[in-house]
Amino acid sequence: MIKFFRKIRQNLLMENKTGKYFKYAIGEIVLVVIGILIALQINNWNETRKSNRLSEEFHQKLADELDAVSIRFENDAERASQLVNFIGKSVIILRKGALTEKGKDTLDFTLGNFFQFVRIEGKLKTFQELESTGQLGLIHNKELKFKTFEFLSQFEAVSKMYDQIADQVNDTKLVDKHVTLVLDPNSMYSKLDYDFIDLAEDKFLINRLARFGYFWQTKQAFSKTISESSKKLKEAYITQLNKK
Repeated sequence: MIKFFRKIRQNLLMENKTGKYFKYAIGEIVLVVIGILIALQINNWNETRKSNRLSEEFHQKLADELDAVSIRFENDAERASQLVNFIGKSVIILRKGALTEKGKDTLDFTLGNFFQFVRIEGKLKTFQELESTGQLGLIHNKELKFKTFEFLSQFEAVSKMYDQIADQVNDTKLVDKHVTLVLDPNSMYSKLDYDFIDLAEDKFLINRLARFGYFWQTKQAFSKTISESSKKLKEAYITQLNKK
């Protein structure tokens, strides 16, 4: 094709048709410029298409991660509710100083589980990936991006609060002087051995258990909040996906 255009120019020069040559040359330049512009437009279109596809992928990943967070904290809230119930009943049993068979089951569960206060990492790995790679612009909706920052601020605050509570609740020294763990090599379950009278007379232990019940109640409330917030944010990402 280039040889074809070159031959036309040579023929025009040889025939001394300078005017036509310049017009032809200008026309050729215009065609080249148009070709370059078309190529740039196609390239921009391809880049935009790739960016939109990548944006959709990250929107879906964020929605999936938020869904997992919502389920996890819904389960955490249920677990915390269970501990609040058992700790509350155990405190009543200890304050009354009377132990029934059913009461012993309740107390055993409390003493074996009150300290299992799990810490959390208040972050979204997908959002961290976008930040670290400088791709936050893939979240095109500014309001959605702002809502995500708000959620992460709340998430991180709850994480720090859980760390502070866990430092207190997960210390088993409170009951270690009263309770012995009895391992059964023939069973996957262990048993607790303790003197109920000694426990019932330890007012400090009883008051601390009551405080731990309050801490678990706090976890129950904030786990529900995180679960609901992540669910709403997930729905916002799904809505944005459906608009694309």
